[in-house]
Amino acid sequence: MTGTRPEPFPDIVRDGHRTRLKWHRARRRLTDEPFTVARIREGLAAGASVEIDVRVRRDGTVEIRHDPRRWWRPESGPVGTLADLADLAALADLAALSGTGAVLQLDIKDSGTVLRRRMTARSRETVRVALGELGPAVILSAGDPAAVAVFADTLPGAAVGTDPCTRGRIRELRRTGDVPGFVASTVAAAPDATTVYLDHRVVTGAADAGSDIVAAFHAGGMAVDAYTVPTADEATVPLLERLLDLRVDQITTDDPEGVFRRLR
Repeated sequence: MTGTRPEPFPDIVRDGHRTRLKWHRARRRLTDEPFTVARIREGLAAGASVEIDVRVRRDGTVEIRHDPRRWWRPESGPVGTLADLADLAALADLAALSGTGAVLQLDIKDSGTVLRRRMTARSRETVRVALGELGPAVILSAGDPAAVAVFADTLPGAAVGTDPCTRGRIRELRRTGDVPGFVASTVAAAPDATTVYLDHRVVTGAADAGSDIVAAFHAGGMAVDAYTVPTADEATVPLLERLLDLRVDQITTDDPEGVFRRLR
């Protein structure tokens, strides 16, 4: 990438611990449209952590989309396709620079079973062209480790994350209170994962019960992302402050600029 680099997007540092603010659905501000190519490029150029959601259609098209396709919910349609991001390869040199911190999280919304049926040779080529040159600046995540594995076969240089917060596992955690077991089974199911994505209620609920789930995952070699706090307002600032006190490594938010401005 040539030209002047933008100012790095700031992190929050408390008591020597650094917490990143992830651009949920590639939004820098709460008023942003989700998943715009301009914001994705801007975030990576600024060394930010940027998240996009993907699903694969029956015809193999890799869509940028969070919700499943429903005819009665037209707003659940795709924002674009992964092919729209093909020019991100121009940022490969930036992503490789030491200390930029640029991360593009590809949050995979389909199960591994669905992906094994739908990922075609054309799908895989689209993924390689759009993201292949970004290498470890891409992190693959999903609730199903098998879904991550399908994409990891196409992007062998990408980092891996995991989200264990399925309804069934959360119900089990609430029933048993077995935080060590929850952590151990998560690490065992995704041994290559460098980041675990946790519903913020899991983080604070464990703390309320006397367990430091963040420290437990740190001991297992995983950074912790707490999701999703939409913005910083009177209702959410105490939650954000508590997550910082619990030393999470990243907070997912739709308003990273506003959250930083409120908490810095």
